[in-house]
Amino acid sequence: MGIIKIVKKEFILSIFVILLIILSIVYHHQIINYPYFIDWRTIIALTGLLIITTGLKESKFFDTLSEKIIKKMGTEKSLSFFLIIFSALLSTFLTNDITLFVVIPLTIGIQNIIENDISKLIIFETISVNIGSSLTPIGNPQNIFLWHKWNISFITFIIKMFPLVIFLLLILLIFAWIVFSDKKIKVSEDISNSKAFKKPLLILSTAMLLVYIIFLELRLAIWILPVIFTIYIIYNSKVLAKVDWALLLLFIIIFIDFHIISTASIVSKTINALNLNSANNVFLVSVFTSQVVSNVPATVLISKFTHNWQVITYGVNVGGNGLIISSLANIIALRIAKNKKLWLSFHQYSIPYFLLTEGIIYGFIVYFKVLS
Repeated sequence: MGIIKIVKKEFILSIFVILLIILSIVYHHQIINYPYFIDWRTIIALTGLLIITTGLKESKFFDTLSEKIIKKMGTEKSLSFFLIIFSALLSTFLTNDITLFVVIPLTIGIQNIIENDISKLIIFETISVNIGSSLTPIGNPQNIFLWHKWNISFITFIIKMFPLVIFLLLILLIFAWIVFSDKKIKVSEDISNSKAFKKPLLILSTAMLLVYIIFLELRLAIWILPVIFTIYIIYNSKVLAKVDWALLLLFIIIFIDFHIISTASIVSKTINALNLNSANNVFLVSVFTSQVVSNVPATVLISKFTHNWQVITYGVNVGGNGLIISSLANIIALRIAKNKKLWLSFHQYSIPYFLLTEGIIYGFIVYFKVLS
């Protein structure tokens, strides 16, 4: 009975654990290398973010901020436009994962004080941070990898990605205009969170977040992480108890699973059989490989077979908006939301959006030779 409850509570984690067991049996010789398959820099970064943003959430700051936003936004549509654009802008310099740790608790705070069901807005925010983070070389892991591999200038990267980001954001806003209604937002009678607001915890967590972002940019997060642990243990140990530690385990297992899949001989042989000399083929392979192994492993894999970095970048960033597993940011978002219904409804919006944007961009590549 205990195992059944765990599986129900951690259904997604259970799926990847089962996949790992299968892969461990088939590729048992790889087990000794599992620690090397994990991107420990990402795990370290995620650990600090989970602790700090849990502190922000426990301060009840997002509940208080939610009240102020609700007073400015009259309808579901205006609220959706505001949070989608806010998410995209924030992710261009805060990266996609950090932005999710800010906007999703904010959205949950809004949901808690209104009668309207805006839970699907989290799906749109997730797509939005995938879009916004595509603009800069440091916006997401796949861009960082490509930026370093081909030694592209920061400004050149932004110029090349700007048309894609504007196009993707415009299409997302059209989707939001269709999906969200002009229904007025109905506020619950009692929305005051002022008594629950913990200002000292907010100040501490905000300071920690700013410092941590600096250390992340300097790639020194491992040195500040023990300090963060110590500060929260001394000041408010309840924060650490409420951290979603299962999310870290999920990421560790995902890194192992996808690394094994992406390096399997059958995958390499399949890609070798494709003609990656043409931009349209590179784009399609990048897009659809992202659906199978997520866009970060897909980026590493495809970069071994072609030097067309811009098409790869377009493909893996567009591809991150398809299936849940196509981007690790998608998994982070739905884990933070803690809403099982969103796992089921995510593809209701992400797949139509993905197919439309992928199809239009592919048409431009084929007929107008824009990336050849």
